Amino acid sequence: MKKEGLTVTIFILILLLGLSPLVARDNNIAVGFQAGFAATGVVIDVGLGSLYLNAGINYPLGYSYIATNAGAGDEAFPKVATLTLDVSTAFALSENFDLKLGFGGIVLTDFGPVAGGLAGPVLKGEYWIPDNNYGLFLNINVPVMLFGVLIDDANGDTSAAVDFNPLYPLLGLLTTSVGVLYSF
Repeated sequence: MKKEGLTVTIFILILLLGLSPLVARDNNIAVGFQAGFAATGVVIDVGLGSLYLNAGINYPLGYSYIATNAGAGDEAFPKVATLTLDVSTAFALSENFDLKLGFGGIVLTDFGPVAGGLAGPVLKGEYWIPDNNYGLFLNINVPVMLFGVLIDDANGDTSAAVDFNPLYPLLGLLTTSVGVLYSF
């Protein structure tokens, strides 16, 4: 557990000290669409000085496809949502390409008593089309932690769990997404 804490501390220091004044995107706010196994939906990316906050509300199309074909329910689209959030800093690798490094999470919830998700480092590449205000991105999550919350409405009890496993980074294959951003 001490090793994970040291890794997170070093990562946060890199984020805070990684000041990069030149980035490919001129504007501080961008909205867009992302598509992936666990997250397909809308995102907003807001520049806050040298840090960027990226949040999205999505639908897990890949999960829904498997659940429907496995006979897990009668509904074609289960009533679940995926919420994404990451904080990163941008490093300009060229006039039109930024590499963002940060920490983020993805939560799968039915807006009821159960929610769970993954958290870990995020690597995001953004290519902004020259002389236009839109760009393409690839968001790669590298989960290192699994978490979950269960709220018992009858007794008012809450259970929470956090787990670390060396195999969790493989789940990044399911949480990676591609998309388009439009800045204004």
